[in-house]
Amino acid sequence: MKRRFLATILAAAAPAMAQTPPASTAPTTFPPAVQADLATVTQDQAALKAAFEQLRSDEAANAAAVPADRSAVALAHLQLRMDMGKLHMDAAPILQADAMALQSALTQLHADQVANNAGALAADQAAVKQAGDQLRADAKALHVGGGGMDHGKRWHHED
Repeated sequence: MKRRFLATILAAAAPAMAQTPPASTAPTTFPPAVQADLATVTQDQAALKAAFEQLRSDEAANAAAVPADRSAVALAHLQLRMDMGKLHMDAAPILQADAMALQSALTQLHADQVANNAGALAADQAAVKQAGDQLRADAKALHVGGGGMDHGKRWHHED
């Protein structure tokens, strides 16, 4: 649901964001709880990778430990999902603030487009791009970016 909301907002921003040159936007400095969640998720990803490697190795050797390895992979995957859920909850206010900034920039752009205020459009488009870039940078740093929407250069929507 949240991804769909963000996708809708970002899809509307695509034309304005495509008209300005790319700028590098650094991710936000995250609160300690989010930083701890990120470290935990990184550890979980390493544990899941190690469990998969052990499973592959034991499967290749037809070892008796294969069922236990499968259980270890399932446990590691579950732990990663649970910790990602905690990260998403702790990071929600950050991404929500980014989405609100993008919404505000899009609202201003739309208002100036409707009013045919050509003098403000360039600044509005730059604000939309900056807000979209910030949202993308934070989502990527929080391991929640992408989902098929991030194609490297800009957000866009395919009809």
